[in-house]
Amino acid sequence: MRYLRWILLFITMLSAFPHAAIGQTQEKESALHHKKIVLIPLDSRPVNTSYVTLLGRIGQAEVILPTTGLDQWEKPADYSKLKQFLQEQIGSADAVFIAIPGWVNGGLLHGRYTATYTEQAKRLAELKTILLPYRNKSIYLIGVIPREKPAAGSPAEAYTFELTQFGRRYAQYIQSEKPENRRYHMYFLRKIQQETPPKHLLGYTRLFQENLQGLYTIADWARDGIVDGVLIGTDDTSTLSLPKVNELCIREYCRREKLSNVYIMNGADELTSLLLARYKNELDGTPSHYTLTYSHHAARDKALTYDGVPLAEMIASKIAFIQPSHPRHPEQRLSVYIHSGEEELETVADWSRQNAGTIRGLADVSYPEFPDTDFMEAYTRQKLSGQFESYASWNTGGNTIGLLLAHMEMIRGEPVWNAAHEEWMALRYAEDYYYNAVKRPQYVHRYDQAHKLEPEEEAIATSPIQAEANHLLSSLSYVTRTQTGIQQAPIRFRVEKATLPWNRIFEISYTLKRE
Repeated sequence: MRYLRWILLFITMLSAFPHAAIGQTQEKESALHHKKIVLIPLDSRPVNTSYVTLLGRIGQAEVILPTTGLDQWEKPADYSKLKQFLQEQIGSADAVFIAIPGWVNGGLLHGRYTATYTEQAKRLAELKTILLPYRNKSIYLIGVIPREKPAAGSPAEAYTFELTQFGRRYAQYIQSEKPENRRYHMYFLRKIQQETPPKHLLGYTRLFQENLQGLYTIADWARDGIVDGVLIGTDDTSTLSLPKVNELCIREYCRREKLSNVYIMNGADELTSLLLARYKNELDGTPSHYTLTYSHHAARDKALTYDGVPLAEMIASKIAFIQPSHPRHPEQRLSVYIHSGEEELETVADWSRQNAGTIRGLADVSYPEFPDTDFMEAYTRQKLSGQFESYASWNTGGNTIGLLLAHMEMIRGEPVWNAAHEEWMALRYAEDYYYNAVKRPQYVHRYDQAHKLEPEEEAIATSPIQAEANHLLSSLSYVTRTQTGIQQAPIRFRVEKATLPWNRIFEISYTLKRE
């Protein structure tokens, strides 16, 4: 079977459309205002829940998600509560976003376990029954292809090497056109099969078979008009693996069925935020034109850790996805500076001045390779936070770009930026920079980030965070838009409480309060 190599290119709008600058605010209220969006999230972590609700508040929309029944790491979501929530809320919703791993498997991490797919057919059938009467609503689904390695802590983890090698050989086998090459790979497949317990090998291959079957099902719903679109994330970066086989298969299926409303891109945690931005743009019909500047030109062609594709290609795919299908208004200009390594801060300051008049975003993607704290320390000392309308540096390059773009899309059409915008900026600096780049590297040497902390350990780990994060926030300003125009203001949000989601050091969760 031949697979087309997919490259999702940046969407360039017709040059006849004029650019709208940051100072040009729209008189008409955004179509997103007062919309109710019902969300079944990927999992309970802030990036998939409170981040999305906060972005909704920036756009003056209400994002509703279950208050009970969500997953708690080892404990999957309570399906009956999710189902009841959806049935109660869908009638009054304007849009519905459903993450299939949350609905079928009980959460993103649980989607890496074969056993969680036993109810897939039944749960998808029940979901279809719920959705069918509401074709007049905007309904979008999110699917995710699991990672290559067996789930941490599972019995199969002890055979990670054998299982991943089997997957890679199988990927090579099905892509080989010459019989001698297929025989060569089959030899190694049989050898690995003899060295691996059958139950683990069968479970590993079934995981991806079941996942692919679910993706085919929801792709068919997009074809049949049951849902408006499906966004599929590839939560793995291997070029030869069973996740890659699933990606190639679903791409080929979409090509064969001519499915233009099924979108596939690298990533997972940023997908819901991007989907919200896409929904807003579909309502407004206003495209965006991004000017990208790289601190290091060579980074364009480099695949950062966890991203799987070159940086420029990854960014282009996300920008393309958030554009409206049918533009009805002039595009708006936005500028993004991508910091990927050591550089002089003056370069960034010059860029900011040169791009004044557009919405400017700073994406710090140095974190996955090596946290560049020197850069951000200089950034805060020289008060550059007052020259950027948006900032992000969350966990992976894809996460960072996704969150940055989603925020920039939410504010660009708003005539006045509300307190939710200020809260978002405070959260990004306190989490993306302070916690991810400063504190977490310290904790990695002290705690096992793959396991839960005991209550006393968590208390010790979080005890200095509030004061230190607030010290940072007190030194920062942000850019806002008022009725009189663009202006700088001090960040007035402060950390009231800091906790560790799922009791792990991997992420931080803040409760913020405005002074």
